[in-house]
Amino acid sequence: MQNKPFIATRELVVFPGVVTPIFIGRQSSLKSLEEAVARFDNKLILTSQKDANIEEPKFPEDVYETGVLVHIIQTVKMPNGNVKVLVEAKHRVLINQFSKDKNGVIYAEYEEIFSKPIDESKAEALKRKVIDEFSKYAKKTNKVLPDIIYNIKEISSIDKVFDLICTNLMIATDVKQGLLETLDVEERAYKILSILEREIEIFMLEREIENRVKEQMAEVQKNYYLREKIKVMREEMGEGTDSDEELEELDQRVRDAKIPQDLKDKLVKELSRMKKMPDFSAESSVIRTYLETVLELPWEVSTSDEIDIKKAEKILNEDHYGLEEVKERILEFLAIKKLNKTLKGSIICLVGPPGVGKTSLAHSVARSMNRKFTRISLGGVRDEAEIRGHRRTYVGAMPGRIINSLKQVGVNNPVMLFDEIDKMASDFRGDPASAMLEVLDPAQNNSFEDHYIDHTFDLSNVFFICTANDLGGIPGPLRDRMEIISIESYTEFEKLNIAKKYLIPQTQEENGLKEFKISFSDKAVMKIINEYTREAGVRNLRREIGKLFRKIAKEILLSKSDSKKISVSEAKVKKYLGNAKFRIDKIKEKEGKIGVVNGLAWTAVGGTTMEVQAVKMEGKGVLQLTGKLGDVMKESARVAYSYVRHIKNELGIKEKFNETTDVHLHFPEGAVPKDGPSAGITITTAIISVLTNKEVRQDVAMTGEITITGEVLAVGGIKEKVIGAHRVGIRDVVLPLDNKVDTEELPKEIADQMKFYFAKTYDDVKKIVFVEKKEVKKAGKRK
Repeated sequence: MQNKPFIATRELVVFPGVVTPIFIGRQSSLKSLEEAVARFDNKLILTSQKDANIEEPKFPEDVYETGVLVHIIQTVKMPNGNVKVLVEAKHRVLINQFSKDKNGVIYAEYEEIFSKPIDESKAEALKRKVIDEFSKYAKKTNKVLPDIIYNIKEISSIDKVFDLICTNLMIATDVKQGLLETLDVEERAYKILSILEREIEIFMLEREIENRVKEQMAEVQKNYYLREKIKVMREEMGEGTDSDEELEELDQRVRDAKIPQDLKDKLVKELSRMKKMPDFSAESSVIRTYLETVLELPWEVSTSDEIDIKKAEKILNEDHYGLEEVKERILEFLAIKKLNKTLKGSIICLVGPPGVGKTSLAHSVARSMNRKFTRISLGGVRDEAEIRGHRRTYVGAMPGRIINSLKQVGVNNPVMLFDEIDKMASDFRGDPASAMLEVLDPAQNNSFEDHYIDHTFDLSNVFFICTANDLGGIPGPLRDRMEIISIESYTEFEKLNIAKKYLIPQTQEENGLKEFKISFSDKAVMKIINEYTREAGVRNLRREIGKLFRKIAKEILLSKSDSKKISVSEAKVKKYLGNAKFRIDKIKEKEGKIGVVNGLAWTAVGGTTMEVQAVKMEGKGVLQLTGKLGDVMKESARVAYSYVRHIKNELGIKEKFNETTDVHLHFPEGAVPKDGPSAGITITTAIISVLTNKEVRQDVAMTGEITITGEVLAVGGIKEKVIGAHRVGIRDVVLPLDNKVDTEELPKEIADQMKFYFAKTYDDVKKIVFVEKKEVKKAGKRK
């Protein structure tokens, strides 16, 4: 018994006496190759896998027992990391068992096997017959090089002749393996003859089928010739066809079209090509679709602007409650548009949480300018072709969304809304955000080129408005081309007025209750706002009001009452909508908790409170953070921890707490990602609370970045955060001193109910947030 490195081949059976290349990519096979070169004098055992689809075969069940011993002649490393190996097969082997060493090299224990001898007179007859049949196979199929036939005739050994013929047969791997395993030369000869006869027969059948297909194609050509001849005869007789009339109509449309001359010349050429094609041709249909698409585009069709600032202001106020700053900026933009008729650019981007009226604002702008409106949703768009269109060389090519929208709206100067522009993504099909750069750049969009149209189209007359929930999702170069208008969250007071003026009347009419006089008390509406929705906008509020009206409609039909008056109170809200979905946190008291602090956070759907929890335990001074935190927030926590270590003496914290005490900070709602530096003072307060056993006031919320020296730095989203605190019943808020100016933007009804504490350093925070107990004060006096 002998032992050598082993490699399993896929869809390749190697016969003795043959030099053949093999390609090795599997790590286990590469290791076996290296071992064979290094320690086994370039000798390897090869055998084929039973199933080529198995990536990592198991031994011995996934490979054949009969293989060959080969000598490695040459190895070449390919650019893709694979290795090309030129091997010469020496003789057949029978593998008895496999083994694997600690380095992952696979070895095969084998014994050499040899072909059974054959009578010389019979051998010569069989050899000639097999060579003749193989020559016939090579001549008919053209699958074998002529040099191989010449080489085979020069070989004297019948065994080598048969092995070389088997190598050059284009047959299945398992059939080839059967020939390799046949040691009886006479039996192998008859098997080869059988295979050759079958392959020749299959090839003859294939050629017969091919000839039939050619005949059918010739028949199609014949029918086309006859149809064309009939067409010419009808023309001679003065009888037109429907297709002729369509072509004449299309030809007239091209001549009359008000399009650029170079494009018109191109359409004339395309039409000329189409006239030469048969009516049923697939390419004829493609050209017809292209011509009709180009002709239907509004190259010179536009509406005239009617910009009346007073009318626009009235429309904006009719359609939207509040949003005074946003309305003012839109009116300013329209005023400039009226004064400067040639104004190009200034792409508006409305940024704000869902449900605050971004899309309806765009509708109102279109109405106030007397322009047509079209909307393109960009959420989830990954393919650049969605913007620029597909080239006509592709099957099923079509224009991009922009050209399609202009075709549908019928004018070249609509108000075009790009909805959810921050939700675009990129993949292997391109980056649609990069394609949008040309669309939204006033210096370029006068020559926007759609791949399908294959000609420039002037988009400079289009009034583009974009909407987004989060500016962070818009690439910098694209954001730079837009004028950002931020829309903040609605306050409870604003939601109340929106519900009474817009949502309730509209939803009542939608649900078929226009004839009924349904009145809502302010407390009932506030109950829906606070206990059944928790959002920055009013989308869910509208949904809950709609649900309530459906319940009322059902009740009216069941009761069959003649009364047309219905009043909705707080009790009826609970009856119709069920138990509250959200609990209003009105239990915030000054009685504090150790290690629990109310922070403030900004999200894409508005401001909210974010609780930070801390506990301490014996350990080695590890600061553990949980709650799906981003890198910036993790750094903020480490900064806070270092600051606490820096002032430990004045806080009365034991000297080496960082060596004996672990602190675990947790940010609840662990599935929600959190990031940013604005929780700095919140984290600092939580750490100090657990290390000093001081209670933290639960009726106070805070936000601000902490530095390693204890300074409190300004943060963003103050308006949203304060509204979020107000929403849950917190009235005392700690803010950075530099954010004092931001509180002036708060709605008066919110600001009047809030008490703000402004902190320049953490010492200012410390005086406010901790509950001072009497005994602590007495202890201070004894000092």
